[in-house]
This record gives sequence, structure tokens and C-alpha cells, in this order.
Amino acid sequence: MPGIHSSFSRHLFTLNGNVRTSGGSKNLAKGQFTIVKSGTATANGAEVVSNFAGLPKSTVFEMRLGKHKVPNVTTALNSKPYASETFKIGDVVSVKSNFPKYTKQTFDELIIGYDGINDDTAISLEEGQTTVMDITLSGKHVGFVTGNCNHVIKINFGREKGETNQEAVLRMVDTLKEYKMPQGVSINDFIEILPIDSSNPALQGDAWVFSTLTLTDEGDSNALAEVQAQYPSYAVKRTSRDGLTSVYTILHPASDSLSDFSQVVPQYLKDCEDCAAGYDEVAQDGVIYVVTIEDDGADLTTTVDNLPGFVTSSVVKKGQVGGVGTYTVIVDDELTSAEIATYVGTAGAQSTATITKLGTVREVCYDDTETTTAWVDGETCYATVETYKIQLKDDACDGSMLAALQAAYPLLAIEEGAASGSASQTVTFTGTSGTANVTIAGVNYLATFGDDLDDTAGDFVTSHAAAILAATGAVVTAGTASIIITDSATGFPTDVAVTNVSGNLAGTAAAIDYAVTSTAGGCQRVYSTQVVTNVVCSECDDMFLDDFTSEAPAAFNFTEWEKVEATPDENAKMGIKLLGKPFIFEPTEATRDALPFYETSTRIEVAGGYLVSTANSFEPNFNDIFNVKRVSRAQDRDNLGAHLMGVEEASRYYFDGEKRHKGNLFAKGVLGEESVLKFREQYVSYQIEILDNKRSQGAGRSSDMGTSYVVWAPFGSHSALEDYVNQVAVAAGLPTVQISAE
Repeated sequence: MPGIHSSFSRHLFTLNGNVRTSGGSKNLAKGQFTIVKSGTATANGAEVVSNFAGLPKSTVFEMRLGKHKVPNVTTALNSKPYASETFKIGDVVSVKSNFPKYTKQTFDELIIGYDGINDDTAISLEEGQTTVMDITLSGKHVGFVTGNCNHVIKINFGREKGETNQEAVLRMVDTLKEYKMPQGVSINDFIEILPIDSSNPALQGDAWVFSTLTLTDEGDSNALAEVQAQYPSYAVKRTSRDGLTSVYTILHPASDSLSDFSQVVPQYLKDCEDCAAGYDEVAQDGVIYVVTIEDDGADLTTTVDNLPGFVTSSVVKKGQVGGVGTYTVIVDDELTSAEIATYVGTAGAQSTATITKLGTVREVCYDDTETTTAWVDGETCYATVETYKIQLKDDACDGSMLAALQAAYPLLAIEEGAASGSASQTVTFTGTSGTANVTIAGVNYLATFGDDLDDTAGDFVTSHAAAILAATGAVVTAGTASIIITDSATGFPTDVAVTNVSGNLAGTAAAIDYAVTSTAGGCQRVYSTQVVTNVVCSECDDMFLDDFTSEAPAAFNFTEWEKVEATPDENAKMGIKLLGKPFIFEPTEATRDALPFYETSTRIEVAGGYLVSTANSFEPNFNDIFNVKRVSRAQDRDNLGAHLMGVEEASRYYFDGEKRHKGNLFAKGVLGEESVLKFREQYVSYQIEILDNKRSQGAGRSSDMGTSYVVWAPFGSHSALEDYVNQVAVAAGLPTVQISAE
């Protein structure tokens, strides 16, 4: 019902903004909008208005929206389009538009402590001080796992004796990341937690890339398995699904190139009928086999055709999965077990072969069309190494346990000695003239040949050492015809390389040397190793970079490995960044009657700095320990299709007098009751208000009864509808409307 003094609203929802602006109204598609001259009749239905200019004021119009053609199995429904009341152009009193106010979802982002500008905002605790921080997470999805849509997390933290503020804050961040919500759900599923550290160096290490593959498929576990099968070296994840399109993601080293995903039309066995269009019948007599063989991406056709009795030119490479190629080959007669054993028994690639009979040639129809889809490289992130040490009792025979340790951890490089936590890499120059680029952490630094190679190295240090230190934190010194790069083992710039630019000056980068010091005593020794960390991605400022983290190797004979911690920075300005994560739950047309729709994010509030109780004999602190700055506020998108489905239902009932068959997929499919709205699409509307004073109820001769016809289209697919509506506005002498698609 309308409000006081407001018009009645009738809603018409277009399918993807479809508009008909010429011809007749016959065969108007479901969700297609048009305006016709009422009462006109042509072979193609009522005449569609193409242009309102010059039409007589007495012309009578009618808005229509096409419906699904209902089969002749029911008399309760018909296929007539939804239709407005008739009107003349003079009855149109207003034309308005409504568009989404929030076209991008934003998230709560809070900075606790150092804000990157004001030093006095850094979290500052005296040794022995303690405080408390309350983090309140809210949202319906929070209620799913807590039973309450507002969940308070209370964190007590303090600075121990002999500890820096940097260590205290990093310890508290680790504690917060390990927090479990009720039902054992990790807090990291709701918010992102990042330490703020002003001493963070630029992000560096081994580059990794998130690559995505977009396919039209079923979007089920079988479709995922098809992709995973072709990339056995990586974990494939389906990261999004939109309609019929799936997006798959692989995280891989930047140095690795992903081969295109390939799809081949399946073969089938021929019967008495001819092969289907697009398929060919293999003409020769014989037997067809499928051969898989390790070829590392090369074409081993000439190896596959070593099979006895092969038919000339019959070997075809059909696909590649990692380092294994798949081939088909025709032989003149079925292979015996002895022939297969002899072939596979030959050294080299043949020894990796598997041979499977497909069928007799005369019975096989094939289509050798291969469709390939390329991966698209996305964000580049970085991994590095962290150092661990272990102290063990000496072996009774020869003292050192190095050999036993290395055997126990074959994938790790074990060194005897205590790791210092630092590493170095030597770059040795070669050549007699010219220039060369030394690449460190992705930046080129030019080396120029001097009097000799020693002089070349010295000049390089003079020219670039300060810049390299500022960019990476690494110290560069000169050696004999070389430069030595020294830095922390964690985050070491591992992509060091030398590339000739002119003349013949070049060079080579040695392997990274993780510094250790021989440590032995009391019939014991210390051993060290490096473990690859998680992947860390870039942020808008290096101070927001997440910590590299790793997992210690498994204990050796019940002795645990201990991580070698970096030297803390007493002057680091510290804080914590909290960022709400999106929560999206999107049903399908088939499940929307049983499952809810959500597109929201976790809301965050933070308070603290007050005394609750003393803990661990820390001195209580009554002062403000941290500042809280809200950088951005969460805002969900509006005008989503999911939010309009109830209005669509009311419109259906108004025009048809029938309710949708909820939960009845068969009836919905037959009667075309599927929604024209997409759950996560944003929609714009155009309102044409008609003032009807032709009739009245009661004793009055006439009254002003307003009806607003609201026509909806997806944001970005609304231009045709907008142009059509503006023709009505111009003809009625009203202002036009315009919605930006930006």
C-alpha cells in the first residue's frame, strides 16, 4: 500500500535491461520491456513506440513486460505480458531514477597504536606493565558460530621484563591470531590481523604468483578434479563461482610457467552409423592404443612410434599433464604382453610408459580439436626462510650427528653450528669492459668496469650500497672481484642476478650462505636448518606487512627444534591493524527457498586500556596505552537483486494473481517462474508516474490517483532502458534522468 499522499507503485523487472523499441509486441521475451500504442493491431501485435515525438496528444499508450510462454497444460495462468493501465502522454507527471548509492563494498579497518605519521600513537608499555583490549565482532554470520551477533574478545597483554615493545606487540598479535571462536572457528575467518611495525624492511624473498583460470563448467567437485589432474605439482582451489563460470587459482613460484589448460573432445566407439558431424573415422585397419610417457613437455612422437607394428604417421600427442604426455598410436595388430614388456624395458623415456588399448581402429570416431585456456597471472607475493636450531648429544662413534640429521630430514639442508640469523651471497664479476645490471630485490643497479674487477666491485659499493641498504636493509661490501650482500636470513633478497648490458662485463651469484658458528661443548653440538615460510603479500605501506611464519621441523628423537629469533628493534613503533573480512553466502535459483542470502562483512569495535586485574605480577597501567583510529567503515552494497526478490514476488501476484511455486523446481521450470534478478547484481530503477483522474470512487466526479510504474535493470546494462524512458520524459515536457555507469 502507498503512504499518505503517495502514488501506488507497480514494479516491472527487466531481464538484463532488455528493451524493445521497434516492431510489434508479439513474441515479447520474458523480462523485455516496451511501450505500445494501445488498441493498435498489426500482424506482429500492438505497435511498439519507437519515437514519441510528433505523436498526437490523444495517443493512448500502455507499458508491457514480456512473460514466459506458458504451455497449454493449465488454465490458471496465461502468457499475456504484464501491462500497465492505459495513459496519454499528458498523464505523465514525473520521471525519476534511483541508482545504487554504494557500488563498492567497504570494510571496517582499524589501526590500534602507531598510525604511520604520529610517533606518540605507537603502543608504548613500560617493562612489567599490562593492559587489556576488547575487540567486538558483530554480524549475523558471527551469530552463526557464537549464538550472539555481537561477540567480545578480551585480550590481556603486557611487556615482560627485558622485553621490547616490538616483542610484546608481536607476541600479542600471535596470541590473537590463535584465538578460537565458539565451535572452534578461527578468528582469522572473520577478520585480518596484521602487526604494524615501523622497522619493517621492503618486502622481498622468493616471488610467488597467484594465477587464475576461468572456465565455463559445472562448478562441482568433478570440474575441480579435471583441473587438478593437469597440475599435479600444485594445489588447485576454486576461488569463485558466478553463474556458469568458475575461477580456479594456483599459487606457484614466479619462475614456474603454467601450461594452458587443455580440453579434448572425447572419442567414442563407432557403430553402424556414420561418425557424427565433426568426428572422423580412422580409415586404417589395426588397433589404437593410448600411451602416457614422461616427456617434460617435449614431443616424443618418435619414441612412441618405437612400438612394434606401428602405422606410419599415426602417432598423435593429445595432451600434457605436468611432465607426462598423452599420445595415441595405431599398430597393425594387438600388442602381446612380451612386446609391451620389451618396449617398457628399454632405458630412457620408454621405461616410464603406460600402454592402454582403446579399441580397434574401425570402431573409433575421433575429433582431434583441442581447446586450451591460458592462466592469468595475478598478485605477486613472497616467501622466505626462517632458521631453526637443535642441540643434540654427540654420537658415541664419531661425535657429529650431522649425517643422521640429514638422513632424517632429506628435504632440508642441515648445517653443523649455531645459526646467527644472518645470511650472505657473493656476486663475482667477470669480463674486461662494459656494464652490467646487478638485480637485487627486483631493482637493477648498474655496475661499470673500472681499472680491473676489484675496482669494479669497489665502485659498485660506492655508488649503490646506500640505496640498497635503504631499499632492502641489506649491507653490500666489496671482495676480490666481487660484492658480498649480507642481510637477515628471513627476507633475504634471493632474486639476485647479473645481466650484461654492454661490453662483456657479467657475473654469477653464488648460493646463499646462511651463517653458522661452530658450537660444541659438554659432549653436545648445535645444528641449524632453514624452513620455508608462508607467503606474504604487499600492503599499501611496508609497516603493515604481515610477519613471515613457518612451522618447526618435527622433533628429532624427542628433541624439539628452536626458532632463531631476529634481534628485536628497541626503537620500532608498533601497532595492530584489524580489517573486517567479507562474508558472502549466495544460494542458487534451485536453493533460494531454503537458504538465505548474505553479502556483508564483519563489523569491528575496539576498546581497552583499562584495569581489569593484575596478571603475572605485572604492574597495572591506568594510562592510555594505545590509540584507536578507524581508517574506514563497513558499508554493504545496496539495490542488490537478492533484496528485490520480494518486490518481484509482489509484482507477480499483482499482475498474475498467482503465487510462485516455492520449492517446486518442476513447476517453476515449466511455468518460467525463475527470477530475472541476479542475487549479487546491483539494479537501477526508472519511475514513470501517471496521474489518473479518469475515474473516482464515491460521490466525487473525479480524483487524482497516482500510479508509479518502476522499471528495473541491472546497473551497467541500463542504457537502453534509460534512453527509452527519457523519450517519455521529453514528450511529457519533463526533465530527463541520467545514471552514470562508472
